[in-house]
Amino acid sequence: MIAKGHDYNNITLVGIICADLGLNFPDFRAGEYTFQTLAQVAGRAGRGVAPGKVILQTYNPEHFSILSAKDHDFLSFYNKEANFRKILKYPPFSKMIQIKISGKDKKKTEQLARNMCKACNDLTKNDRYFSQNVEIMGPIEAFISRVANKYRWQILLKSPNTAPLHKLVEKLMHENSGMFNKRNIHVIVDVDPVFMM
Repeated sequence: MIAKGHDYNNITLVGIICADLGLNFPDFRAGEYTFQTLAQVAGRAGRGVAPGKVILQTYNPEHFSILSAKDHDFLSFYNKEANFRKILKYPPFSKMIQIKISGKDKKKTEQLARNMCKACNDLTKNDRYFSQNVEIMGPIEAFISRVANKYRWQILLKSPNTAPLHKLVEKLMHENSGMFNKRNIHVIVDVDPVFMM
C-alpha cells in the first residue's frame, strides 16, 4: 500500500524485507522494477516534520539497483542499467516480440512451443535477412508456468529493428497457420511485451 503512493502522516520508519527479491525474476526489467519500488517505498519515510529512516534487508547489498535506490541516485541507476541493456541488446536498444503459448494439456502445449520455435529457426536459417537481423530465444517454460489450469511457454524474438520481427512473424503465421489455430492451445503474439513472466 505504501509503495503505491498513499501518503500516510507520521511515517518515520520504513522496513523493507528481502529488498532484492525482485532481482531474481527472469525479466530484463528486474533491476528497474526493484529500483523503482525501493525508491518509492523509501520516499514515504520522513515526509512530515519528523525525520525518517529506512532499513533495507538484502542478500545483494552491492547490486547497483540497491545502492542507487539507497542513495536516491536516479542518474547512476540509469547509466548502469542502460549499459547493461545495451550490451545484452535489450530494449530500448532493440525491439522484441514474445510469442506466448498456453494450453490445458501439458505435453501438447510444450510440443507446440517446440514446433513453433523450430519453424522460426527454419525461417531464419533459410533467409539471410532474418538470420542477420533476428535472434530467437527459447522455447522456454514461462516463469509462472501454470495459470488458471493452463500450462504456459514462450518464445522471444529480438532485433535491432521492428521490420524484421514483423516480417518474420507474418511469414511464420502465413506458412504455419495450423499452429495458430489449435483448438485447445492459445497462441498470442505480444509486440513490445511488458510482462515477461
